[in-house]
Amino acid sequence: MITNLRELTALSPFLILIASVVIVILSISHNRNHFLIAMLSTFALIATFFSLYLLISIVPINIANLFYVTKYSILYISIILISGISSCVFSYAWLSRYEFNKEEFYLLLLLSTIGAMCLTISSHMSSIFISIELMSLPMFGLIAYSNYVDYTLEASFKYLILSAISSAFLLLGIAWIYAISGNLSVASINHIFLFVSNNEKLVLLFGMIMVLVSFLFKLSLVPFHLWTSDIYQGTPSSILSFFSVSGKVALFSVLLHIFSYNSLISNQALYLILSLISIFSILFGNFMAIFQNNIKRFFGYSSISQLGYLLSILIMLKNNYAFSLETVVIYLLNYLFINIAYFGVIQLLSNSSNDIDSISFYKGLFWSKPILSGVLTIVLLSLAGLPITLGFIGKFYILSMIIQNNLWLMSVSFIFGTILGLYGYFRLIINLYLKPSKQSLNYKKFASNIYSNIFSEILILLSGFMLLVFGLFPNPLIYLINFTK
Repeated sequence: MITNLRELTALSPFLILIASVVIVILSISHNRNHFLIAMLSTFALIATFFSLYLLISIVPINIANLFYVTKYSILYISIILISGISSCVFSYAWLSRYEFNKEEFYLLLLLSTIGAMCLTISSHMSSIFISIELMSLPMFGLIAYSNYVDYTLEASFKYLILSAISSAFLLLGIAWIYAISGNLSVASINHIFLFVSNNEKLVLLFGMIMVLVSFLFKLSLVPFHLWTSDIYQGTPSSILSFFSVSGKVALFSVLLHIFSYNSLISNQALYLILSLISIFSILFGNFMAIFQNNIKRFFGYSSISQLGYLLSILIMLKNNYAFSLETVVIYLLNYLFINIAYFGVIQLLSNSSNDIDSISFYKGLFWSKPILSGVLTIVLLSLAGLPITLGFIGKFYILSMIIQNNLWLMSVSFIFGTILGLYGYFRLIINLYLKPSKQSLNYKKFASNIYSNIFSEILILLSGFMLLVFGLFPNPLIYLINFTK
């Protein structure tokens, strides 16, 4: 229950989005206007972004024992909102060709954004579960919005089934935890873990592993990754940046909150599980990306390795807490800019009915679209973690922590996985600058029907610019992150 104005102020960004959902529903029922609904949704997300400034002076704050807002939460929510804004911009031209039900897309996007934001600040198992469902259920509709494309419907159905399995694991874990602790607050669970008997600790540990499995499903980490490439291929590129960023940022922020207590991360079983999953995700994701001929499947496998690098930070959390949180924010910002630019380029180059996602179509792209080709090159270099890009800063920080903690097996896996990744990324980069083939000439025919607008192009160029600027001059970004401590 909200008891004072301070708590109400902390919830103001959420209230703005909830109010915007109501306004969008009323607008749709009164008079369908695609442009109006798109503008309302975009400005609602922008207003929510700027309202986060109100939270800086009042956090940290606990709200009704269900939510815990910190200054790092503000950064995670900012990333989610920027991802939502970019999706609104990219989707407008794509949705314009729909004759019916264009406006409901933005309603689903806003609802999923609210769920992701709530998940970011959740500190109770019940709020975590409800937030995950609020985030996931609208996402099924967003993925399947191109309902005339068979593989898009197939992707949505696969995600629905696997999300249901994931939710079942989460509920099972919560039940086991409650059976021992009698409390579902994350802080209480960690406290109880220190004082229960060994038998009860095993039951509690089993419950936490079930919760962890649910999260690993959603984060598409090995061995719970089988759905990833199909979903990425089947999802429209205009929504992929939001799908790829919002859920992973929200879920990983909750994992950070759960494992920020030494009693859990110090457990040898959980430590070993997380270490193996991180290592295999890094190696498997980079290895499988080499063999992909679809540019969206390629990114799907690449995202597995990127989350593997990120998961390694969780293992070192107890020894490098402040530095770990700083690295997480840098890495997630890098991931945000990469997704916006990568899928934005695909969106701009696609025709009105299908995404151009075959890698062969991008052969010789430089000779017809040099600016977009340059942005895509920057994105791939940042994914590889090479110098002068923001990706290098994130990976350098992670590797330095791994070496500092004497995790030699992980350091070898990190380096070997990065070498594998370099081969895959440079295969794509070189392809952009080769002489166009007959198949890539067919791409030019597709490109004659390009649907784009100035805001999409600005967003793509700005994201590529940020990857370079923060890679060359990371101090302003580090100062901003430290300012939130």
